[in-house]
Formats: sequence, structure tokens, C-alpha cells
Amino acid sequence: MKNSASGKSHAKVIFLGEHSAVYNKPAIIFPIPQVKVFVTIKKSKINQSIIHSSYFNGTPNELPAYMDGLKLLIIKLEDNLNSKRIPLDITIKSEIPLGRGMGSSAATATAIIRGYFNFFEKPLNMNTLKTFTDIEENVTHGNPSGIDAETVSSMHPILFEAKQFSDFPSKLNGYLVIADTGISSNTRVAVSKVHDELANNKTKILQIIDHLGDLVENAKKTISSDDINGTGKIMNLAQQDLKQLKVSSKEIEKLIKISLQFGAVGAKLTGSGLGGCIIALTSKEHTAINIKNALLKNGAAHVWIQTLQELNN
Repeated sequence: MKNSASGKSHAKVIFLGEHSAVYNKPAIIFPIPQVKVFVTIKKSKINQSIIHSSYFNGTPNELPAYMDGLKLLIIKLEDNLNSKRIPLDITIKSEIPLGRGMGSSAATATAIIRGYFNFFEKPLNMNTLKTFTDIEENVTHGNPSGIDAETVSSMHPILFEAKQFSDFPSKLNGYLVIADTGISSNTRVAVSKVHDELANNKTKILQIIDHLGDLVENAKKTISSDDINGTGKIMNLAQQDLKQLKVSSKEIEKLIKISLQFGAVGAKLTGSGLGGCIIALTSKEHTAINIKNALLKNGAAHVWIQTLQELNN
């Protein structure tokens, strides 16, 4: 057992394939290591475990209902690693906003798991990490796809296809700008909205879903060949489809328009929509910085820049 230990994780964004993945189409997901979660664990100075974070301070038992997944995860970690029930001081520092489709809950869980295993000096393989992360995610999201848990522990893009995950080799060189609308997204509401649209206009909506799947297939080629302009065009077409599915919003459309005006080759919503974040693609750093500044001046709550080369190694 160490005196102090840490664990870390990062955000993720769905690059292409949101909503169509629900209907067995492929999706490409990018990790965003520029947006991090850090967890530090040490012995508590008081006779009980305590959690410190920007959104909660108190004992694990006092965690609010919306964090029941995290509460259960800590119980399971205690049962497996802390049989003597040594009181712990757990500090969570997260750069990932809640409810924006960036994998906040899975990233926090992953960082805590890594911190626990480091503190108690136990080996941690990927299967064990994902098993524990699933404990939290199953409570928080009910029946998750596993996309978040898979990507927040990876440093490479992930392909989700036929309900299976695989590393997806990217050769894109450029920059991905991620902007937060400041509005929480709700996956269940957005998925239900698309389901209702499908019930009301089956032929049209199935054509859109099929087209979104085709765009992912095309993007496999452009991403693998460092065709950033081709990839940007695919992003723009995907956004048109998502808008027809009625999961966009005026806030999303505003940030996308600004991104394109300031030089992005492509921009779209990421995640479930109806809020959350947008992503914009550019080949040049100075353009990414200009886009970021313009977005912040026009209502974005947060903006990050992810270097794509970092995901290619």
C-alpha cells in the first residue's frame, strides 16, 4: 500500500455514427486526452473516507442519487481491495463537463479504479478495468453501449461495429476543436425522439440512418488516408442528416456555423444532440485557435483543441 496514489482518464467524442449506431450501423469514436480526469487517493486524516470534487464533497455514503453508480463502484472496490476498510481521502479533479456526451461518468470511474489499484499496489489489466467501469456505467446509464468505457481508457480511435469494438488506425493530421454549448444533452430523450420520427416516417428516416452508416464507411477511407478535406465534407453531410433527425438545436447550429466561417473543413454535433457539444475539424493549428476564440466569443461554455497526431501513435 502506498502513502498516495493517482489515476487518470480522459474524455471521448463520437466522431461519426451517433444515432445510426443504435440501428446497427458503425460508429467511429475519438478519445480526447486533452480533456482529463485526475484522481488522487491517500489515507484519510479523519476516521472515515471522504470525497473531494467540484460537484460533491462528503463521504461515499452521502453521494447523491444521480451518482449511485459511483457509490456502487466504490463499494465494490472496497470489497476487493480494502478489506481492512482503511479510511481514504479521494480527490477528483475533472475537466469534463457533466451531461455533454463526453464520457464524464466513465472517465471518472476509470480514474478512480486506476487510483485504487495503484494505491493498494495491485496489478490492473484492461479486462479488470472494464469490468469495474461497467459496474458504474450499468447503474448510471441503464444499458450502455460500452462506447464510453471503451474509449476513455484508450489512446486510439475506436471503431464500434456489429456490437464489437476494435482499434481504428487513424492517419489524420490536424486538429479537432470541441465546443460545449453549455446545455446538457439527454441520450434517452434524443434516442426516443429519433424512434418517434422513425415511427412517423419510416421510409425517410431509414434512408437517413442508412446514409449515416454509409458516411462512416466512407470516413474509414478518408481517415485512414489522411484526407482531411474529404473527412470534413463527410462531417458536414452527417450534420445535415442529424438535423433531419431533429436532434440538432439552434445553439448547436450557431456554433457549427461559426466554426465553418472561421475555417473548419467540417463541423457537426457529437453525441446525442439537443445540447451537448459540437466538433470542428481543421488542418492548421492557427485556424483551430481562431475557431476556438470565435466560439468562446459567441456563447460556447468551454472549448478544447485536440491534436489528432496524438491519437495516431
